[in-house]
Amino acid sequence: MFTVTVPRSDVTLDEVSAALRAKLGPRYNIRPSMRSTGFGKEVPGDARTMLVAANWLERANVRVVPGVGSTAIQVDAGATYFGLIRLIHHLGVARKVRQALADAPELARPN
Repeated sequence: MFTVTVPRSDVTLDEVSAALRAKLGPRYNIRPSMRSTGFGKEVPGDARTMLVAANWLERANVRVVPGVGSTAIQVDAGATYFGLIRLIHHLGVARKVRQALADAPELARPN
């Protein structure tokens, strides 16, 4: 799991979603309150989760965890299988999502 820490405690899921849409472009579909647990399998998440998907294989789960003085944004591969495909996820879409969030200065700006 990758974690990006934003120096603001009030970062919302909508702000994270907007930053990802701007950085990743139209190829990736962002689904709030959803998670992926396997090949194309989506399940309901909670109000702090979202699924970022390019297709049934390229997926990342994102969770926004507010804290005192900062917000942790956790990014993990969008499936629970092992081996080479999970490694590809960590090197592929999860890495792209983490990098997009790390390169999003708008998340650090106060509202």
